[in-house]
Amino acid sequence: MNNIAIIAKPHGDRVKPLVYEIMGFLSNRGCSILKDKRTAGVIGDPQFNTDAEIQENADLVVVLGGDGTLISAVRILCTKDTPILGINLGRLGFLTETTADDAVSALKDVLDGDYKLERRMKLHSHLMQEDERILEIDVLNDIVINKSDAARIFETTVYIDGMLVNEYRADGLIIATPTGSTAYSLAAGGPIVHPSLETMIITPICPQGLSNRPIIISDESEVTIKVNAAKESVSITYDGQVFHKLDKQKTVTVKKASSVTSLIVPKDKNYYSLIREKLGWGISQC
Repeated sequence: MNNIAIIAKPHGDRVKPLVYEIMGFLSNRGCSILKDKRTAGVIGDPQFNTDAEIQENADLVVVLGGDGTLISAVRILCTKDTPILGINLGRLGFLTETTADDAVSALKDVLDGDYKLERRMKLHSHLMQEDERILEIDVLNDIVINKSDAARIFETTVYIDGMLVNEYRADGLIIATPTGSTAYSLAAGGPIVHPSLETMIITPICPQGLSNRPIIISDESEVTIKVNAAKESVSITYDGQVFHKLDKQKTVTVKKASSVTSLIVPKDKNYYSLIREKLGWGISQC
C-alpha cells in the first residue's frame, strides 16, 4: 500500500492535529498522500485530490470522523472495494471502530500487512420514471422513503421478485443491509442482523397496521417500491446523504450491489461486545 487517501470530517477539535499526525507518519513511511477537498480545507492546504483521483489511485482510505464520514468515503470509492480504515471521531462509531489514540498504531499494522478485513454487502438502487432511469446508486446502510413535509402517513406498494408483498400505510419504509440494521431500521423496530450475512431488511416506519412487521429477505431478491401518494410530498434518501423527490410516476428498485465495501476492523474485534458497548446493553438505567 503506497497511495494512502485521508478523508476527514471538516469540524472537531481533534481532527486537524490527527490529520497532521497521520500525514507525518505516512511521510516517514514513504507513502504518497491523497486528500479530498474537505480534508485539505481542514489543514488549509489549497492542493487536494478529486474524488475520481482518490477512487482510481488510493490503495487504502483512512477515514477520520464518524459513520457519516465513512459513508461519504464509500460513495467516493463507488464500486471500488479499496480497504477503509475508520478512525472514530464521531459519536457511536459502529463503522469507525478504531479509536483516535490507536490511529497511528493501527495504521502501522495495516501497512505491515497485519490487519483484519470485513467485506460488507451493499445495495444497488435505481429510480425510474416511466422508461427512463433517472438515478442509479449503491448504498452501504439503507434506503429510506418518507414524508418530506407534513406528518401524515402515505401508502407504498412493495413487490419482491415481481410478487406483491404488501401495501404499507405508514410514515415511511426502510430497506437496509445487515450493516445498516443497527441504524435507522433498528430505531424503527427492525432486527439486528450480523454484518457477515447477506440479506435485505424491509422495515415499515410506524405502520398503521400493527401486524405490519419487518421482514428479512434473500440477497438474491429484487425489491420494487411504488409510492401511491397523490398529494403528499414524499422523498427517498440514500445512506442519509443523497436525497430525491418521489411521486406516483417514479418506481424504486433495490437489489444486492455487485460490489462490496471492505472495512479494516480491530484484530480482536468481538461484534457482540461492540453491540453491548454502542447500544448500552447490560448497563443499569437507574
